Amino acid sequence: MTVGPPEPGRRGVALRSWELWSLPKDLSRYLLLAEVAAAGWTVVAVATETVNRTDLLRFGVLAALFAAFQLISPRIERMRIRMADSHRVDMTSVWTFAGVIALPAGLSALLALLISVAMTVLRLRAGIHLYRQAFTAATVVLACLTGSEVLGLTAPHLAGMSGSAGEAAIVLLTMVIYTAVNTTMIAGAIFLAARPLPVRALFGTAEENGLEVATLCLGGMAALTVMYTPWLTVLSIVPMVVLQRGALIKQLEVAATTDPKTGLLNAVAWRHIAQKELARAARDRHTVAVMIIDMDRFKAVNDTYGHLVGDAVLVAVAERLTTELRQYDSIGRFGGEEFVAILPEVDLATARAVSGRILARVRELEVFSPDAPAVPLGGFSASIGLALYPDNGGDVESLLHVADSALYAAKSAGRDRVESFTL
Repeated sequence: MTVGPPEPGRRGVALRSWELWSLPKDLSRYLLLAEVAAAGWTVVAVATETVNRTDLLRFGVLAALFAAFQLISPRIERMRIRMADSHRVDMTSVWTFAGVIALPAGLSALLALLISVAMTVLRLRAGIHLYRQAFTAATVVLACLTGSEVLGLTAPHLAGMSGSAGEAAIVLLTMVIYTAVNTTMIAGAIFLAARPLPVRALFGTAEENGLEVATLCLGGMAALTVMYTPWLTVLSIVPMVVLQRGALIKQLEVAATTDPKTGLLNAVAWRHIAQKELARAARDRHTVAVMIIDMDRFKAVNDTYGHLVGDAVLVAVAERLTTELRQYDSIGRFGGEEFVAILPEVDLATARAVSGRILARVRELEVFSPDAPAVPLGGFSASIGLALYPDNGGDVESLLHVADSALYAAKSAGRDRVESFTL
């Protein structure tokens, strides 16, 4: 997985724009320590191990497979880089993890370094900072070296493989170690760059981790193919291309339906889902609640503390809405400080109770100022307007109109409250 701390300032590759020295001291020390450790361990591994002709041949095959894959799908990779947020699964791990299984430790580290250098050129063109790429390369190299050491202690190169369950367990253990080292180091950098953060921000989403596991599984199979049926190694490229295209399609779907600031549905996607929920409610004859949540005096928050704090408040509110509502409730952002949610199979009394919990969570909200030292900021509140299907309307626009009117009534009645209209 490729990820890094937030990139302050302008993007660029010149040394004058290399932002490493402007990062927090504990973060810059952490990055440099990882890079020094990776370089030192690689030198020791290369200098102390014995490499034979077969190892060099496998190294060449894996490097050639990586090169062939990049030649086949360079445009897809560039699009994935440009569309990525802080987390992005680095699908080159199929080749680096294959190196862990098929090569001695030093060669596996050199393969990871070779791949990292090639990918750095591509990512620098896309505007990714050099210090992030250096740290990413260090995490991959350290993951390869650690995985190789574990494999070397248990089953060196899986020589004379018999296909036993124990050998499969060894490969699985190596995969876990490789992933744990890489993921933990990355999470540490993210935490030092922008603490405090929720676990999801540190370790990525379930979809991202699932894609990483799939890539590593392909890497394990590619390694075994290189070791035992080298003429079939070219077949490993086909599923990699398909997997990469699938990942890009997923990114495009997310970009088309998601609000980039909060991660909630955007207005278009929310309306589409709301229409489907109302059609299902009409078919099954149950009620649906529509909720509009609007932050109180949000302009004053931006004017007093700045837009960075305002954005942090919106993100925090989105997280609390996601926590308070059910997994199958659809939550969207309509722009500005306004959120909307649709709650299937909920009556008005339940919707009001849920709204009360949301208001309480907003009152408890604290965000931190961007100043040093950071100061906790609170005193936030919201108002909520409710509408109920079918009592207040039979379509999305009618329900939104009623909920918006109820929201206006909540604002007029003093804010920090929930209002609804009953027939």
